[in-house]
Amino acid sequence: MTASPTLKFGFLGSGHIARVHARALQAAGGGEIAAWSAQRQERAEAAAQEFGGQALTSAALLAHREIEVALVSTPTPWHAEQAITALTHGKHVFCEKPMALTLAQADAMIATAAQQQRKLFIGHTLRFFPLYQQARQLLLAGALGNVRRVRCQRLNQSPAGRSPWFFDFQQSGGCILDLMIHDFDFLNWCFGAPSRIEVETKPDQDPSGWRHALVHLYFENGVRAECEGSWRHERFEHLLKIEGERGTLSTDFTNHVLRLEDQRGVRVIKVPRLDPYQEQMKHFLQFVRGESNLLVTPQEARAALAVALGGLKKLGAKQHARPQA
Repeated sequence: MTASPTLKFGFLGSGHIARVHARALQAAGGGEIAAWSAQRQERAEAAAQEFGGQALTSAALLAHREIEVALVSTPTPWHAEQAITALTHGKHVFCEKPMALTLAQADAMIATAAQQQRKLFIGHTLRFFPLYQQARQLLLAGALGNVRRVRCQRLNQSPAGRSPWFFDFQQSGGCILDLMIHDFDFLNWCFGAPSRIEVETKPDQDPSGWRHALVHLYFENGVRAECEGSWRHERFEHLLKIEGERGTLSTDFTNHVLRLEDQRGVRVIKVPRLDPYQEQMKHFLQFVRGESNLLVTPQEARAALAVALGGLKKLGAKQHARPQA
């Protein structure tokens, strides 16, 4: 299948994040939404009415010969099967994170993309946030010297109102897999894969560790990272703080700036405000057309999944049994 000037997309899933991607696609241009599918037919019909295209079953969408790209934003347990089916039908795939529930599933997705000579992209959107991009550039440029400690926070409200599968933590992986994987990918991007993973729970927040957890990552170069994720916060907040021998860099999301504190004082670094989902979609369209290399490869998405699964394994060992929802 040769990519047309305007790529025809089929959306598997019609929830919140699917609609975010649909708006990003419309803003980016170069893509047409040809079809939607959802667990409930009426939701696919509503999305088709809002964004264009027709409502189909998932099987019909995946087999549709005119659809060139399958955008998979269904529940995590379906990602691997749907992505592999789409690739086998000759479609390129944009799959939401996490790419799968197991490393074996991730490997099968990567192998199928290679066999079918189709392009596979995993939506690790954090790499397209200007504040995180600029922070990494300063880090790599040596602005902080040798990094000693990194602190990441991703705190959110309870996911009340989400689909029932989300509260079956065997399927969603809780906050470690579904929420904190963003920060794991960013840290891998900066420092490579961690050599050791430890998990801590906060009894006053959530003794099970499914809704609130601390994951400690240790890297070969001596960097230590503390990642905190929660679905028990009063509002959404996220933080990145990097401490090095020469100074400290922290994010200020309210003012959309970075603050670099060193021996010369505090410097405020302004960062352009760009929609990361639009930037991600533009990048994906360029990638499918062969105009750019991937900013996040499927292998890197697999590496982030490996960190999250390592954290869940430590959590399970810590408690000797999986906690109940």
